[in-house]
Amino acid sequence: MVNRIYRLLEVPSIYRLANAVLAPGWSHLIGPLYQRVFGHSTGRVLDVGCGPGLKTPRPKGLLVGIDVNSSYIKDFTGGFLDQDAGLVCRPPAGRECLGYVASADQLPFPEDSFDEARTSLVFHHLPRVVAVRAVQEMVRCVRKGGRVILLDLVWPRKAWARPLAWLTLSLDRGRFMRSQEELLALTQEACPGSWNWERCTGTYTGMEYLCLQMEKK
Repeated sequence: MVNRIYRLLEVPSIYRLANAVLAPGWSHLIGPLYQRVFGHSTGRVLDVGCGPGLKTPRPKGLLVGIDVNSSYIKDFTGGFLDQDAGLVCRPPAGRECLGYVASADQLPFPEDSFDEARTSLVFHHLPRVVAVRAVQEMVRCVRKGGRVILLDLVWPRKAWARPLAWLTLSLDRGRFMRSQEELLALTQEACPGSWNWERCTGTYTGMEYLCLQMEKK
């Protein structure tokens, strides 16, 4: 039964409905953080694990989304599914959004292709080895001086203080939910350096999000 429910979430419309029901207040509470982090993004921006729709503010420039689900990619780009990753350097005329079916740990782009690489609510779906490689791939694809941004859910510090948040995360189809300390350690393992981070409450039920940023040196 659980696997059937998870498969239903692969349908874009059901995915959006589930997010609205299980994360009440998300757009209101997380909005200020998103504006601070993503509000001034420009140039070529890579969204890793983009899902069926952009969760973060749209950048000024070319947006490129990757996901393993082709239905999500088609919704993300309005039906446009690109087959040639080389086009990231020369997008078709009139296109401001491209989409590719790809895995986060094997990005089909050359080095220094993007001004920014971002991912939102993806890493709790990835086992540690894949997650570490995904961070390394994002860093590889960003130019020097560009940004790498990782935002994900984290376990409440005390389950009894936020029982609804803990229960929702326990039922999430992502099997690799992490604590703040585990997520920080993962990024340091993948790419040691100065990761800035910010933690905030993102739903009325008390689910918490950790946002990490790094500038590529």
